[in-house]
Amino acid sequence: MSVKARGRPRKEIRQALLDAAASEFLERGYTDANLGRIAEAGNTTKPALYRRYPSKAALFEAVLGHIAKDFELNLDFLNSNRPADEVLYALAALFYEKLGSSRVLAMSRLGMHESARFPQLIYHFREQVMDGFISQIRAYLARLDAEGIVGIPDTLEAAIILTTLAGRLQERVLGVALPDEKVEPHLRELVRFFLAGYAPR
Repeated sequence: MSVKARGRPRKEIRQALLDAAASEFLERGYTDANLGRIAEAGNTTKPALYRRYPSKAALFEAVLGHIAKDFELNLDFLNSNRPADEVLYALAALFYEKLGSSRVLAMSRLGMHESARFPQLIYHFREQVMDGFISQIRAYLARLDAEGIVGIPDTLEAAIILTTLAGRLQERVLGVALPDEKVEPHLRELVRFFLAGYAPR
């Protein structure tokens, strides 16, 4: 006679713990995050949490990998045959919206605050985040380059420039936001500026 495993599946427990820990770290920061609260919110015990993550730092590392998945974006519209300025505007608008969410702003503040304590970890987190979208954007920019629409010597650099300018993350972390009616004109001017800067020579 087989005996069923007791309790929740491991994957479900892990997901609940990482969700709880993400909320705790994003709301309170690394120093003030409490493992007891995380265990309780994840519907488990502190000893069970320590069996999975032997230290607060180990849990923090796992949480960064977990929240990096927020940037696995669907960019299928990059494969369309629409004019480049319209596709790039759609991309800029997506990044403006995504980087302005309260969760992403909290992630950004947390990363900036903990970069001195965990420099390699925060750098790795940035690389994980970029993995969620950068290759698709580079492929699109390479296509524009091959078609003679732009002249881009380094598609990685160009992709970072475009997404950084579109997201306006630094300003928004400081609480500086564009009025809603100015967002579209701003992003369209950004796209015009980007295409002019990378005009074929």
